[in-house]
Amino acid sequence: MRPGEPRARTRADIAIVGGGISGLALAFELSRRGQMQIVVLEQGYTGAGASSRNVGRIRAMQLTPELTRFALTAQRKHARLSDELGANTLFWRAGYAWVLYEEEEIERMAPLLPMFRDSGVRGVRLLRGRRLERRLPVLRGGDRPVAAVIGRDAIGHHDAVVAAYRRACERAGVLVLEGTKAIDLLREGDRVVGVRTREAELMAGIIVNATEGWSRELSASVGVAVPNTPVRREVFVTEPAHPFMREAITFYRPAEGWFNQTIRGELVAGMTAHDEVPGLNHDSSLGFLLRTSEALMRKAPRLGHLRVIRQWAGVYDMTPDRLPIVGPVTSRPGLVQMNGYSGRGFALAPLVAELLAGWLTTGNRPEALASFDPERFAAGWPADVLTTDYYTGYRRDDG
Repeated sequence: MRPGEPRARTRADIAIVGGGISGLALAFELSRRGQMQIVVLEQGYTGAGASSRNVGRIRAMQLTPELTRFALTAQRKHARLSDELGANTLFWRAGYAWVLYEEEEIERMAPLLPMFRDSGVRGVRLLRGRRLERRLPVLRGGDRPVAAVIGRDAIGHHDAVVAAYRRACERAGVLVLEGTKAIDLLREGDRVVGVRTREAELMAGIIVNATEGWSRELSASVGVAVPNTPVRREVFVTEPAHPFMREAITFYRPAEGWFNQTIRGELVAGMTAHDEVPGLNHDSSLGFLLRTSEALMRKAPRLGHLRVIRQWAGVYDMTPDRLPIVGPVTSRPGLVQMNGYSGRGFALAPLVAELLAGWLTTGNRPEALASFDPERFAAGWPADVLTTDYYTGYRRDDG
């Protein structure tokens, strides 16, 4: 297209900006609810952002009752995806271990155990001493944990899920445009009416912002301020090995870290940095590799013989209360938010998509999405959205 040349104008019923798991899942769910023209715009390839830059954990155990119940329902949705999409999403119940290294963590977690059970999360136990050593032998010889919360959570494969959604969208007639960057959104008065790309203007009755790391920028293009803050998270993968662990392990002291073995035998691991600078940064770093390797050697020295074969980085789209931002924006009719998952996009997006599709086609907001109100921060938000402490990032961390 030449400078100054008018853009072509096309139309659709619904335009979804973002071709990751969130945008593709919503397109698929909408296609099941009637005949409509649905277009998904993806600036790279489908899944190029956070959807292919995560470790695929589908954890029901969360810090608040409402989020735990929602995450458990989302896990059940994942368990059905292979049948719904007609492709194997590699969902498996690996189990989950929330490893605690300080007594203060036990004080925080103990009241949550009955909440987990009351919320329907089965098989959650707090293990100490020899029972813990027998359950998690991979930790032997490392820093001695004081306890671990063990659950029956699951893992899926991000690439398998995204590919399954993409094929299902194609079968349903959804138009997925890769390599198509949304420059900004278009307004007529307060109403959002379209998306401007380099090649064309796509007009639609509903515009969905499912961009995750770019969500704040896209919202701002029509005067909508949101607190979403992208922050980098890095991961590395080792060569495959014979099975040596089952549960996916997470720890939050002295800093947030995680590792698990995949169904192919690789070790996937990551650890946050206290001084991570917010922003859209997909660069992986030597500092991360050294920091994470050192932490794993302290906690699980038996892993020291494994060789790292690749690493990558993605971003979490963080909100102040660590809950997604989902639903129509009343101050900008036509705009729908579907972002701000704060590191839970892979786990929650399929259920969010199912519920949001119902909302958009019936006009009735599901009660399960009430706490994700897209305008709950209209009165403002804390200056520092990020926190180095996992536990204190929640509105309610007392269970």
